[in-house]
Amino acid sequence: MNTLNELFSTAKGHSLQCDLTSKVILHFGEIQASFRIQDFLNFRRLINAIDIHSRIFDLSDESDYEFVEAPKLNIYHKLTLCELIQLRELVNGTFFAIELNSMLHQILYKDSELV
Repeated sequence: MNTLNELFSTAKGHSLQCDLTSKVILHFGEIQASFRIQDFLNFRRLINAIDIHSRIFDLSDESDYEFVEAPKLNIYHKLTLCELIQLRELVNGTFFAIELNSMLHQILYKDSELV
């Protein structure tokens, strides 16, 4: 029985959901992390809070990279702006898939109660 279901994938990574542990597993380059749903939501908030637009127009060398860390999840990585944009795409696509699955489950469960 397969307990891992793909949620979302891009050319640079993919995410899975484990049915046994109810965790989201993210694979992006060297980053391989397993999140409880609340930790995933916090990580998504952290990634989306980075102001990429201002970094693009900042000519300093420090703005070319972002150090992403989530100590609770043992994630410590220095990412280029391009990698950060790609990670954001993967994280937000995964979030969308989780939300869509949740809505479908609610609709199907609600409809099955009416029968």
